[in-house]
Amino acid sequence: MMGWTRNQQITLVVVVVFLITVPVLWQISSVRAAQATTEPAETMETVSTQQAPNDYDGDGIPDATDQCPQRPETENGFQDDDGCPDVVETTGAS
Repeated sequence: MMGWTRNQQITLVVVVVFLITVPVLWQISSVRAAQATTEPAETMETVSTQQAPNDYDGDGIPDATDQCPQRPETENGFQDDDGCPDVVETTGAS
């Protein structure tokens, strides 16, 4: 890198880090998506009575945006804002 200005060196480092980081993050995302499974409705808990005025299942997600308004969300770090319960299997590696 002789003859390169400090700004050029910094730019090169940023570009290299970006080119390495983006594919790694995409891979992590696709692994989490592959590990997640949505269990069939008959095995998931269904709420039989309304828990709150605008939130039937009481999971904190308003019924207007809740994709599963009668089944509460499971807060496990995977799609916690869709309102549907899901199970994420872990490998124990993290």
